[in-house]
Amino acid sequence: MTSPAPPAQAALPLSGCSFGWLHLAPLPDALRALAGHGFSSIELTTAPPHLSAPGAGPYERQELARLLDDLELRVISVNPSFADISLISTNPEFRELSERQLIANIELAAELGARYVVVIPGRRHALAPAPDRAARAVLDAGLDHLLARAEPLGVTIALENSPYGYLGRASDLAEIAARWNSPRLRLTYDVANALAIEDPAEGVRQAAPYLALAHVSDTWRDKWAHTVAGTAEVDFGGFARALTEIGFTGPTVYELVDGVDPEPRMPAGLAALAASGWAP
Repeated sequence: MTSPAPPAQAALPLSGCSFGWLHLAPLPDALRALAGHGFSSIELTTAPPHLSAPGAGPYERQELARLLDDLELRVISVNPSFADISLISTNPEFRELSERQLIANIELAAELGARYVVVIPGRRHALAPAPDRAARAVLDAGLDHLLARAEPLGVTIALENSPYGYLGRASDLAEIAARWNSPRLRLTYDVANALAIEDPAEGVRQAAPYLALAHVSDTWRDKWAHTVAGTAEVDFGGFARALTEIGFTGPTVYELVDGVDPEPRMPAGLAALAASGWAP
């Protein structure tokens, strides 16, 4: 579902994302496909088998940088996907490993010239969740370590609203950003993660003072997805208007990730997003 954007509205800049090709094609193929669809900027998913930030040595990084230059692609954000990473794990070893993984991503982002590292705060056990006060204290400790590394490298942490039952609302993340009051801690707002939890347009308004990145893909209210724009229940026109109303000019990342080859379906999704106000 979508409603058209106002005709006089300037196009919102749209970036691609390599996540959708994970397990389906090698990273170089994903980058070539994104360039072929007209993207000049991307969010790089740093998850195996595509890429592990801690495991990528100087030769691998040089090869990646060369390919990005050849394709005229700019990395605007790095996102390790958070299949295993959790900053609020109750297991101290897993929590420390998560921090090390994210610090490696911060360093990779700096090396590639990316401004942002997307961070989902973590997840709590559905049956026996850690108390909110304890989870927040642990999250603060993790953010302290990440920001200590990000600040001298000029990288910004962009906390994302979580689909994992913890800090899913924009107001929750805005409260954290306000409390830290750091220019290196900002927010990513994902419309597909938000739809089942809150009105995405209202979420944008709540996140507005700290919003650095937006993520778009389609989903249903009763079934979480990141599928082709224009095929489910997200009102992209309304979301675009909300972004425009708050004066958002940052990158919006089209995060098509549903286990099916993105390549043949990319034009349809891009057409739906163009009709609502985005352009690569």
